[in-house]
Amino acid sequence: MFGNLDTTPELLKQYEFKTGEKHKYLGDYYSLTVNETPETGVSIAQNRIILNVNDSRSLKHKEFVLDMWYREQARDIFVDALAQAIVKAAPYNLNVPDLKIYRLDSRWGACSPKYKRIILNLELIKTPKECIEYIALHEMLHFTYPNHNLSFYGALGNLMSDWKEREDLLNRKYRLT
Repeated sequence: MFGNLDTTPELLKQYEFKTGEKHKYLGDYYSLTVNETPETGVSIAQNRIILNVNDSRSLKHKEFVLDMWYREQARDIFVDALAQAIVKAAPYNLNVPDLKIYRLDSRWGACSPKYKRIILNLELIKTPKECIEYIALHEMLHFTYPNHNLSFYGALGNLMSDWKEREDLLNRKYRLT
């Protein structure tokens, strides 16, 4: 399940956005293929991320187009994960929060009960869906349990019995720093 552990966190990698470079998406590595085309966009075919850009020499342009694609994917997948978390946590009468997606340096997510907001780290899109589901549920439970106390972990364990394995996977294979 854990496979080989990465030695360099994604946030610390210096990408050149060249064909053949490996990029993560939903826990797997994909080989990047860069094409210079009139239309910009990103698609996945087999084990490749295909990056179509207007200027294949511009590092900033390639980085921007790929980043926007990651953000689009994250929005769809994170909204679905939060919806699943709300259903799982139905006994706690949780409401749909405002979702923000940011690139965070040292945490996977944050919850602000005062503003009814959850922030999820964009880098989560590079981890397996089960890790995204874990973080979504973890953050949703903070609306009921603001602190990491026994009640919080009891509720988390009742709703997701394998939460510790998911957390360990994030900390070992997909660490931020």
